[in-house]
Formats: sequence, C-alpha cells, structure tokens
Amino acid sequence: MSKALEGNRDQVWALVDAKSFYSSCEQLFEPSLVNKPVVVLSNNDGCCVALSEQAKALGIQRGAPWFKVEREAKKLGVAVRSSNYTLYADMSRRFIEELYRFSPHVEQYSIDEAFVRLDGFSHKELTGYGHEIRDTIERHIGLPVRVGIGSTPTLAKLGNQAVKRYEKRVGGVIEIDTDHKRRWLLERTDIQDIWGIGAKTATRLRTAGISNALELADKNSADMRRIWNVGLARTVLELQGVACISPGDVDEKRKQILSSRSFGVGISELDDLKAALAFHCQRAGEKLRRQGSQAGVVGVFLRTNRYKELPQHNKSSVRTLMCPSQDSYQFLTSALEQLNVIYRPGFEYQKIGVILDELTDAVNDHFQFDMFDTSALKEMKRRELMAITDQMNARFKNGIKPASVISSTNWHMRQAFRSNRWTTRLNELQVAKC
Repeated sequence: MSKALEGNRDQVWALVDAKSFYSSCEQLFEPSLVNKPVVVLSNNDGCCVALSEQAKALGIQRGAPWFKVEREAKKLGVAVRSSNYTLYADMSRRFIEELYRFSPHVEQYSIDEAFVRLDGFSHKELTGYGHEIRDTIERHIGLPVRVGIGSTPTLAKLGNQAVKRYEKRVGGVIEIDTDHKRRWLLERTDIQDIWGIGAKTATRLRTAGISNALELADKNSADMRRIWNVGLARTVLELQGVACISPGDVDEKRKQILSSRSFGVGISELDDLKAALAFHCQRAGEKLRRQGSQAGVVGVFLRTNRYKELPQHNKSSVRTLMCPSQDSYQFLTSALEQLNVIYRPGFEYQKIGVILDELTDAVNDHFQFDMFDTSALKEMKRRELMAITDQMNARFKNGIKPASVISSTNWHMRQAFRSNRWTTRLNELQVAKC
C-alpha cells in the first residue's frame, strides 16, 4: 500500500446515497410501481427530474420535457408522478437518522446522500459493515442505498459512483482498501467525474494532458498548488489517499439567495402575485437565517412566458435596506413596494421571485445604525421573533406565515400527478383493507 494510504489509516469515510431517491420513495408507498418504469416530474410537471432503473432502460432521458416524451412513455406503460417534496424531505430525515445508528459523525451532503465517518471501527470488517448499513436502511425505511468506502471523502465519493457502474458485481458496496483498487478505479474515472471538478476545470486539465483521475493523482500536489490553486492541490492529495477535505468544513454560504418558482397557470391579478411574493420572501428569509447571514438589498423580478405568443412584460427592481436585516417581513414590505411599481395589468405572468443580496455575517450584538432611520433599534427584537417563527414552522410544518400567503392559491405550482404525502398528513395515510 502507498505511503499516502498508510499515513491515513485513522480516517475512513463512507458515502451513502439512496438509489433513485424520488422514484424509490414513490415505489415504497405504491407497491404496484415496484419494478415498473416510474418518472418523477419537476416543478409544474415540466421535465423528467428522476427516473427509476426501468424508466432509464426504456431510453427516457433525465431533463427531457415531459410533453415531448409523454405520448411514447404512456404507450410503454410508464407511471408518472409530480414531485412530492413533502414526502421526499421526510424520507430524507428518516434516512439520515438511520445513519446515526452506525456512526456519531454524519455529514448530510444532499437530500439523498451523506458522508459517514467510520474512524475507530477497526473491529469491523468495513465491506461487511457497508452491507450492514445497506441492509438495515432498506429493512427499516424501505430505501435501497449504495455505499462507497475510502480513506478520504473524494475516494468514498468515487467508490460510490463505481457502485452504480458495477452494482451487479459488487452488491451495492465498494471499499477502496488497497492501492491496487485505488489506481484501478482512478484510471477508469474521467477527470470531470471527480468530486469538486467542474466542466471548465476539466477542459483546462485535458488541455494540459490530464484526462483521468489517475493522471491527476500522480501529480505533485505542491506543483498543482503553485500552477493551479489550493483547491486542486487538495483534490490531488485526496486522490492519493491523504484526507484533507471535510464536507463539514466546506463553507457553503451563499453570496446571494433566490426564491422563485413558475406558476401552474398564467397569473394576471395583483393579489395573486402578492401572495406568491409573500411566500418567496418567507422562504428566502428562512434560508438566510439558516446560514447565519443578513441582507442589505432586496430585489424583485416579474416574468411573462416568452414561449407563448402573448404580450410580454419582464421587469425587475432592486432596493437597498436602510439597515441589513434578517426580517422576512421587512423583506416583504420592500418587495411589495417594488411589485406595485413594476406590475402592469393586462399581462399573463409566469414567474415571480425575490433576491436577497449584499449578504454579510449576522452579528447579534452589533448593528450599523443610520441617523435617519430607527430600524436598527428594532432589529434585535425582530431577530428574536424570526428565531421563534422558524422554530414553530419547523415543528408544525409552516404553521406561521404572512396572511397574504394564504389569501390566494391561484399561484401554486401545478402538480397534476402528485402522490399522497404518506408520512406527514393524517388525511393522506395509507389505508389497510382486510
């Protein structure tokens, strides 16, 4: 084994991801869909965002517009469902809770995957432990998962990707525990398939003669840092088996927060637009507070459907707040004022959204005061109110919201094929007949 791997035996990472998560959730609560082709659609039933293995085998492409494939898909017996975000979020929570059975250190990476630290499990045969994780999750919550195990998060990610390619041969688990396995896998991994390397960086690396992960791993990390950047140098070390990237250490704070969604049908009435805008202000504010930021600028945009032969009206507006804030209701006040300016009657609007910009870290004991405005004096109390609101909404499923959000439902997205929210709505529970 290489020195790099020998030097990092104290770190072991597993990446566990749920297989075809959206479609697996749909199949879990509708047994008639098991082993059948299932397509899950995006917001407003626009595009195919998730496919079961059987749907992929029929040649349906992820991202394909549903109206283009609908006729052929129905001929082939494909079941279609609208995105059921309430169900998926709850199943994701259960999935993460199950992972804590196997390690106290779990770093959720996305709705359907998480990194798990397995340090100190020397008494365990890790491939077998990976199968135990896989079998337990499927038995307890019904979701099939894949497990990649390696000495770094990057190698664990590549191991997980390899499970998808060689699943029938490996049984859902791959452990990169020898230098031979590491080099064999890296040689067969395209440079763009490495975690953290995007299309532009991959193109530049190919121009430099580096086309696969092994060619990158064989580079000197110090040279890569000098010629390229520290991020790529760390990736080289990770591929060599030196753990230097922790998913929990990555600063994922957004520089700008956007909340927007297309309407299920065209909207012309101002009250409907105000209701949608109130929803997006609340949603953006929750995201802002979750990452510990405050916003200095509120922006609003309004769009018609450019693909329809109708009068077009696309406008946006931006206003600076007197004092940086975390207050969803202050964002809403500014947004509504801007909407009243940019709205024009007689147009059929397709989308509205709010943007929070000029984000800075929120410091509760320090505010920038303005001699002409007293809003900074109220900000501390408003932050306390927002914190309580967020806690209540997390506990009672959005129980507190601006009144204007519920004044109209015309703006809600189209979900013509949505399944029941089986785990979170009493009136949508499964019915057992005997």
